[in-house]
Amino acid sequence: MPTSTSPCPSPDAAAPVDVAAVLFHDAPLAVYLRGENGAFLEVNKAMALLFGYDAPGDYLVAMADCPDQHYLDTDARATLLAELARTGMVTGRQYQAIGRDGFVQWVEESARKVVTPTGEIYYFGYLRDITAEKSTSWALSEAEEKYRAIFEHAVEGLFQMTPAGRFVTVNDALRRMLAFPSAEAMTGDGEAASHLFCNPADHDALRRALESEDAVRNLEAQLQRADGSRIWVSIQARAVRDAHGQVVLHEGSMVDVSERRQSQEQLRRSLSRTRRLFHQTVTALSKTVRFRDPYTAGHQDNVARLAEGMARTMGLSDDAVACIRVAGQLHDIGKIVVPVRYLCKPGRLTGLEWEFMQQHAQAGYEILKEIDFPWPVAEIVLCHHERLDGTGYPRGLDGPEIGIEARILCVADVLDAMASNRPYRPALGVEAAFDVFARQDAAFDAAAVDAARTLLRDGLIRY
Repeated sequence: MPTSTSPCPSPDAAAPVDVAAVLFHDAPLAVYLRGENGAFLEVNKAMALLFGYDAPGDYLVAMADCPDQHYLDTDARATLLAELARTGMVTGRQYQAIGRDGFVQWVEESARKVVTPTGEIYYFGYLRDITAEKSTSWALSEAEEKYRAIFEHAVEGLFQMTPAGRFVTVNDALRRMLAFPSAEAMTGDGEAASHLFCNPADHDALRRALESEDAVRNLEAQLQRADGSRIWVSIQARAVRDAHGQVVLHEGSMVDVSERRQSQEQLRRSLSRTRRLFHQTVTALSKTVRFRDPYTAGHQDNVARLAEGMARTMGLSDDAVACIRVAGQLHDIGKIVVPVRYLCKPGRLTGLEWEFMQQHAQAGYEILKEIDFPWPVAEIVLCHHERLDGTGYPRGLDGPEIGIEARILCVADVLDAMASNRPYRPALGVEAAFDVFARQDAAFDAAAVDAARTLLRDGLIRY
């Protein structure tokens, strides 16, 4: 080996340093020198430690006794030496090795043949412990395999596609869902994804949403399959961005929701038919008194419109507005039990006549209470002549005992009765009605009165 000596030796100078020996023995990498027959001639400390020996000498003794002992595969040593003899070099040969304590590790060995000027052949090489790298590689490979298995066997259609609409990756579930003959047929078409959308605006909405929000959930769109048929899908997707923040991929899933959409449409049509039938039934009920008292029928229609407008003006919910409209249409249905001579009497009712007339609220309740309305219509009809100060009928309720629907109906009933012609007198006008509301302010709901005034002032209701 080359040596380095002091240029000016002196009696006190240190002994010459063998630089090559120092580099060999103190190198952090496991290094060895073999003879032509493969026997280890020299190893460094890192080589000894790699296999569990305290010193290079201990390792050399062990190897002299059993040259193949650190190879898990006993053919590995012969294969390595044969290749070195044939080609003169081995690079990155990986195999499993057994340490002194029986621990199995992965090592990577590289070596080359060295021929001295006198023709002697040696093999100089080094080993590297790659156990941790192998473990990481296996873990990644296993994770990738698991992901691939999940991707391929998922029930949902999974995809990756560019913002422009080219499929990059699709699983078999999506291919089947969209009736393509193969995944390649989908990924090979540069605009297959965008062409699937029956409404191009849906694809634009998907792209804009992912650009701004990074994620889309439950976006429903109609797609045209490869065979020309159409399906509805629900799309879940997220944006994949590059290092500059640009969206480079959309990835997510699609689920066929055609059956659910069809069920929803059937339900919508069924509800629409039911709603029409319901209103037709209410209208038919409200007309039952028309044949006995045309005034009452027209009065119910007017009160329904007026009460509905008041409820909207007061900010009640759509459901409450619908309830009040129906109650208004039916609020005087109980007059069917009142003798016609009282309903059409040209003068004011007195005594027993008035007692008969007051019974119409209770009668209306009895007629309607068995009908399964989605609202308490029968109770509202029963209370539409109650007053907040307790002076109303039939039960003399007051204040909190009277619901807002009945309060609104009460004001609308009085207003229309006074603003319209009656059998026993001509119309008194809306101002006369508001005079009554002002004089008897404790009897009527102030918010309902204000709402009625607003409707008349804005011309939404006319008399």
